[in-house]
Amino acid sequence: MPGLLALPVQTALAVAVIGALIALTAFAVSRGLLTDKDRDGVFWYGFTGGFACLSAMLGAMVLIPETAAVTGLAGMLGMGLAGGWVWRGEQERAVRRRRQSVEEARSALRARHESVLQRWVSYELDPAVAIDYPDMTDVKRPETAGLVRAMRTAAVLREQEDTDDDGAAPAYESAVSELETAFEKAERAAGARSTPPSRDS
Repeated sequence: MPGLLALPVQTALAVAVIGALIALTAFAVSRGLLTDKDRDGVFWYGFTGGFACLSAMLGAMVLIPETAAVTGLAGMLGMGLAGGWVWRGEQERAVRRRRQSVEEARSALRARHESVLQRWVSYELDPAVAIDYPDMTDVKRPETAGLVRAMRTAAVLREQEDTDDDGAAPAYESAVSELETAFEKAERAAGARSTPPSRDS
């Protein structure tokens, strides 16, 4: 009778030890992937932890051969669940990193867009500047008309980009680049410079 009671206890203890080793290994690997600084360290966490888990499983099978099937199945199931958990966590982090990258790109494009608009506003709202460079607000001039068209296109694409979860960055980025070019052309045609010339010019 004592032997019969000892067998389930030993099996439960072996499964608990194997499960703890698997959990610690999965946690160490997940933390290593989270910091994303030492990929070699992540490999060694996984290798060392996996070796310890397999050693514990084999040891339990040898010491408690009557429950080798249960111990082996529990260990393999635990390793599968741990691997799935680590993989899912890495996938979720990859999605977050992608979203952050898209948002940073969007912010940079918006900043460039706003910079051109602010420079344009100075020609409209500053009376002294408007008097000095009237061509910058004269839409009859081809360069100014092109600038206005570029501003409208960029504004439309910005609205579309704001409502697109994937980020319509290529089209919006192209529109912002064209707007910057159109603004520079309009300034040159009007004889205006929004930044002071360098000493070499």
